Amino acid sequence: MPKKAGKGLMEKGAHIMSRKAIDPGGDPYLNKEAPLDMALCKRCGAVYHEKRWYQRAELPERLSDAPATEIVFCPGCQKFRDKYPEGYLTIEGKFVEAHGDEIMNLIANKEDRQLHINPLEQIIEIRRHDGLIEVKTTTGKLAQRLGQVIQKTFSGEIAYKWSVDTKIARVVWRRDDE
Repeated sequence: MPKKAGKGLMEKGAHIMSRKAIDPGGDPYLNKEAPLDMALCKRCGAVYHEKRWYQRAELPERLSDAPATEIVFCPGCQKFRDKYPEGYLTIEGKFVEAHGDEIMNLIANKEDRQLHINPLEQIIEIRRHDGLIEVKTTTGKLAQRLGQVIQKTFSGEIAYKWSVDTKIARVVWRRDDE
């Protein structure tokens, strides 16, 4: 007797698949085997517990002495270490030359807020040169969010490009007036 498509099931052609069987994005840095009970990231201090990474300032000290705590690199720090960006944000135009420091502060504040929500979303590198700012992020979503906050704050033109086969995002924000 065939299963009915409903909650937790998806139809794909003639086959019905459970959602658990679907690849959640194919991120090569997500842990193939989850850490046993708890894990602590060596670099950023993020804590893995109950199938999720958390950023908790008070937990790392207590967990580092616990015998069941593994010391690992979280997927975000693995991408940072290997310089493997999935998001690219380019900020360009005459406005950048006049307001570059304000834009940099806005990016830093957004990253700080985002780390408390998802510690795997990090900025890998920021380069300022020739009147533009280039930001590389560990996720395409972070590049998108940074572009959105810059667009909301300073207006201008923004374009989003998502790759079809991989999870790479390219965001370009531009404003030519000062």
